[in-house]
Amino acid sequence: MSVNYRTFVIANPTAGAGSVGDDWQLIERLLRANLPELDFAFTEGPGHATLLAREALRNGWEMIVSVGGDGTLNEVVNGFFELPEAAEHFEHRQGWIQCRDAKPQPINPDAVLGLMPMGTGGDFRRSLGFMGGIAETVEHLRGLHTRTVDVGQLGYLDHRNQLCARYYINIASAGMSGLIDRYVNNSWKGWGGTTSFILGTLRAFVSWKNQDVEIRLDDTTEIRDEITNLVCANGQYFGGGMWIAPGAELDDGALQVVIIGNLSKPEMVKILPRFYGGRHLEARKVSRHRAKQVSARATDKKDIVLLDVDGEQPGKLPATWVVHPGAIRIKI
Repeated sequence: MSVNYRTFVIANPTAGAGSVGDDWQLIERLLRANLPELDFAFTEGPGHATLLAREALRNGWEMIVSVGGDGTLNEVVNGFFELPEAAEHFEHRQGWIQCRDAKPQPINPDAVLGLMPMGTGGDFRRSLGFMGGIAETVEHLRGLHTRTVDVGQLGYLDHRNQLCARYYINIASAGMSGLIDRYVNNSWKGWGGTTSFILGTLRAFVSWKNQDVEIRLDDTTEIRDEITNLVCANGQYFGGGMWIAPGAELDDGALQVVIIGNLSKPEMVKILPRFYGGRHLEARKVSRHRAKQVSARATDKKDIVLLDVDGEQPGKLPATWVVHPGAIRIKI
């Protein structure tokens, strides 16, 4: 038994070190056999998946399926909503990004998001339990069940110091993860997700220096610390399988905030394997919080603290994270 949504598929042919493009004939054949009304398009560069998703939803397609990695999924999620005007949603004042009214405007509130994870990291699928292959994913897409989940939103400065806003569905963080993204996304990913991120982590480790930041949680708690990373999680995994936020829930209306404090390099080496089992939370310099809004800025304005947004590296602090409860439906 299935629910027959009018389905538009957005595929990144370069995802998974080119595996989407290589396997596309099989993927298309399986999709057409199980989803009777279907069309597709390939992405042609950064931001294209967002434009394709918005256009498809405006043209009446009811389910948008992302085929690729977490970066492609992030772009498709952004396409479910009208383009957020950064200056309407956020304000850059006194060194902070302050939230005004960040309520998202869905193009079609009844639309459904589908995913076929085939990227380097594949972290969001772990929170959903989508660990099977292409055939199993297609079974999810043709099935009856959906799940309503939260969507995060981030106001931040891009690399030209322009105020920007974007949505995310998994994890957005600041610190060493942003530098790792820069290395991973500019390198060959044919070794697979976990190996690519480990190699990127090692490259970042060599040049990394902890950064002094100020953090506000729901405007009630203020923290100042030298950090390795600040993580604002909707899902539980990032970095090619690191279980960074155990217990984070996709539909609880809040972000799990993990602050990885002033680790020395020997401490970083010791803690790295613990991220994959969620045991880093036992460390003295790691703390966990829960918040609906998080703001952060570098204490020294000269410091550049890079962002990681669903595996992409769009900008830097200052930034504000907010959560939008139940903002999107996913086919599960």
